Amino acid sequence: MNPNDLYTRRESFYFKPSGVLRGFFIFCCVAGLVLFLVGLATGQQQRAWGSFLFNLMFFFSLSLGGVVLGSMQDVIGAEWGRPIKRLHESFSAFLPYAVCAFLLFFLCIRFELLGAQGVYPWIRDPHLIEHFPGKNVWLQRDFMLLRDVAALFIMLFLAKWHMDQTVRGDFFFLQGKKTEGEAAAKESLRKLRYWSAPVLCVHSLCFSLICFDLTMSLAPTWFSTLWAGWSFSILMHILLASILICMFFLRSTPVGAFIGRSQFHDMGKLLHGFTVFFAYLTFAHVLTYWYTNIPEETSYFLARLEKPWIYLVLLSPVLSFVFPFFMLIPKVSKWNAALTLPVAFIVILAQWLNYFLVVMPEVMSPGELFFPWLEVGCFIGFLGLFLFSVTLFTKKVPLLNISDPLLAKSLCHKH
Repeated sequence: MNPNDLYTRRESFYFKPSGVLRGFFIFCCVAGLVLFLVGLATGQQQRAWGSFLFNLMFFFSLSLGGVVLGSMQDVIGAEWGRPIKRLHESFSAFLPYAVCAFLLFFLCIRFELLGAQGVYPWIRDPHLIEHFPGKNVWLQRDFMLLRDVAALFIMLFLAKWHMDQTVRGDFFFLQGKKTEGEAAAKESLRKLRYWSAPVLCVHSLCFSLICFDLTMSLAPTWFSTLWAGWSFSILMHILLASILICMFFLRSTPVGAFIGRSQFHDMGKLLHGFTVFFAYLTFAHVLTYWYTNIPEETSYFLARLEKPWIYLVLLSPVLSFVFPFFMLIPKVSKWNAALTLPVAFIVILAQWLNYFLVVMPEVMSPGELFFPWLEVGCFIGFLGLFLFSVTLFTKKVPLLNISDPLLAKSLCHKH
C-alpha cells in the first residue's frame, strides 16, 4: 500500500451509521435523561447526581484517553498504531459534550439547584474539614469550581488543537489537493512531534486536578497520593478495551482492511500490561493503608466492606485483574474475537463498577440495598451521547489518517 492508493480511495474511509442506528443513540440519550430526572423527582437527588458524576467521569476519561494516546504516539513517532490512531482520536468528539455536562453540574452546585451540592459533604458542612490544615483552604466551593472549569477548558483547547493538526492534511486530500495535503501533513507531524510532550504534561496535571477535586474529595477527610495515577490506570484500561471492541466492529469495513493482526496483538499486549498496572496501584493502596492502620485512612475502605458494597469489592479484583490477566496470556486471545471481546467487555464492566464503588458509597446511606436502575440509566444516557458524538465526527472525517506520512510505513510492518 502506498500514499497514492490511499489518496485514490480517500472517499471510502468514512463511517456513516444508518438513520436507525443514530435514532437508537438518541433514544439512549433521552432514556438516560428521563431516568435521571425521575431520580431527582423522587427525592433521590444525591444518588441521581452521584450516578451522573461517576458515569460522566467514566466517559470523560474514555474521551480524553483517545486524544492522549494519540499524543503518546506522536511524541515518539510510533508507526505501529497509525491504522487505528484516528479511531481512538475520534473518541475526543465527546469532550465538548462532557465539558457542557460538567458545567451543568457545577452551576447546580454553585446556585444550590436540585440538590447537587449535597454530593460533597464539605460543601454541606464546611466545619467538617476545619481541623485539616490545607484542605480547609483548598476545598472551598467557588475556588474548586473555578479551577476545575479552567482545567476542563484547557484540556478541551489542547484536544481541539491536536485534532486540528491531525486532520489538516486529510481535508486537503478530500478537496483533491494532494500536494498541499502532503505538505500540511508533514508540517502537522513535525508540530505534533515537538509539542505533544508538553501537551501531555498539561493534560496530566489537569486530569489529576479533576480527579482530586471531583472524586477524591467526596470523602474529604481521606486522601491518597496515588489517586491520579490510579485514575489514569482506569482511563487506559477503559480506553484499550474500547479500542479493541471498535477494531473488531470495523473489521468488515474498508478501514478494517488496514487493521492487521499485529495491531490487534499490540493493543492486546497493552491491555494486558495495563491490567497489571491497575492491579499494582490498587494493591499499593490497600497494602499501605493496611500496615499503617490510621483511622482516617482505613475508614474509606471499611465503609466499602459493608453491604451492599462488599459484594462489589470481592467481585472487582476478579473482573479487573484475575480474568483479563490469565485470559490475555495466550497470543491468540489478543486477536480472536471469541476470546478478546469477552475480556474487553468485562474490563469495561469492571472499571464501571470501580467508579461506582468510588462515588456511590459516599452519596447513599450505608446498608441500603437497591437495584441500580438509576446508575445503569445514566450509563445508557452517556453511552448514547458518546456514540452519537463519535459518529457525527466519523461522518465528516475519515477513520483512516490518509495523509499521515507514517501510515504507509506502518502498513508494511510485520511483527
